[in-house]
Amino acid sequence: MRAALFVHLLCVAGWTGCVLVEGIYEHSIDQSAPMRRFVSELHWRTDKYVEIPAFLGALLTGLFMVGSVAMTPLLATKITFGLIAVVVNAYCVWLVLRRLRLARAGDFSAWETIDDSQHKFGAVVLIGLAVALSIGGYLFAIG
Repeated sequence: MRAALFVHLLCVAGWTGCVLVEGIYEHSIDQSAPMRRFVSELHWRTDKYVEIPAFLGALLTGLFMVGSVAMTPLLATKITFGLIAVVVNAYCVWLVLRRLRLARAGDFSAWETIDDSQHKFGAVVLIGLAVALSIGGYLFAIG
């Protein structure tokens, strides 16, 4: 069980770091078409090679561990926020792909709409991660 927790924490740490770094580069570009294309490509590559494996790893290790501990209201809250982060992040991946297709097509009017949605839902992912991590850290500290 300790190994699963260790892998879970590695996945969550990688996922959280990824979301934070994406937020930095997403908000650091100028609004030119080449930079919009570049950040769209970069975000998809980051999702494909880092973020998706990290959040799926967190989900799978979390599911593996859930049956071996006593369920409490606080643990259920942690799990709920973690699941919200996973589901919303999966939706964000879809938005990232839509935005990439729009960037490749040069449709930056539609790109802006998707970009705005992707950033709002990305904030929900970060909030879900922060709450789940906070509760998990507390449970680990008292446990």
